[in-house]
Amino acid sequence: MDIPGLRAFCAVCREGSISAAALNLGYSQSALSRQIAGLEAELKTALLERHARGARPTPAGEALLDHAVLILRRLERAERDVAASHTYAVTRLHVGAVPSVAAGLLPNALSAFTAEHPHVRVAFTENVTPTLLPRLLDGDLDVAVVTDYPPGVPAHDGLTMTHLFDDALVCLLPADHPLATGDRNSDNNRNADTVDLAELAHDTWVEDYAGAASVLTAACARAGFAPRIDIECGSWLGKQAFVAAGHGVALAPSLLIPSLRPDLAVRSLTDPPTRNVYAAVRTLPDPAREQAAAFVDALLACGYHPRGTRSR
Repeated sequence: MDIPGLRAFCAVCREGSISAAALNLGYSQSALSRQIAGLEAELKTALLERHARGARPTPAGEALLDHAVLILRRLERAERDVAASHTYAVTRLHVGAVPSVAAGLLPNALSAFTAEHPHVRVAFTENVTPTLLPRLLDGDLDVAVVTDYPPGVPAHDGLTMTHLFDDALVCLLPADHPLATGDRNSDNNRNADTVDLAELAHDTWVEDYAGAASVLTAACARAGFAPRIDIECGSWLGKQAFVAAGHGVALAPSLLIPSLRPDLAVRSLTDPPTRNVYAAVRTLPDPAREQAAAFVDALLACGYHPRGTRSR
């Protein structure tokens, strides 16, 4: 398919009109219309439907759009890599990871990797597991570090998964919470360095998204109570802020402990919910296969050991 025609088509779908797309791409309207007409002639079908306010894709255009976006994304990556080869004379590796892994593991893994592969330039991106794995399959990423946190890890025949470690969740408390320090006395607590979820049955909980809330609900059910989730904040930074201000307590992955706010108390749990962390690569032969495998080895070599307690 004609690449300029694909770019023109995607621009019209994005902008909602031929005139706006032409302005965005620096073309005249007639030139952009000719590019789309050529693409429609090549595919033998109409791709756009004109209306009073602009243009929208036809059913055939809708079918093409997702493919066109992926084609152009891969083309742009190829152009960047070719340009970088002249500037840096290095190989590129694209790594995606869930945010908690990016904060707590990737910097150490990068140090281990670049020590053995100094000529490989690594680019990182953060996202959730259900988004990272399709991008890995599409070739937009070479390695994806994901977890089985809800909604879990979808099964894909084209991916090889390497288990890196188990990451136990810890409890975040305001600094003035009665359980914020480990020197309390309790007949129900044999180990004062840990907190039992049942001790938090009457606390308010703060959560940032539905998957984390489902893990919390299941863990609390095992402890014999239903958590009262009064604050849904929508972001990890907000979750920390509400807890630090005394509006509730929360669960967090151990991986995040080094990056937590200093005004939070972090307590280990006696029976913590645990998530699995995996590194995924494509199964089929790939130009970046050797570097991707080496990066997975670097992740394994980091020897991550969670730290569970930080008292105020």
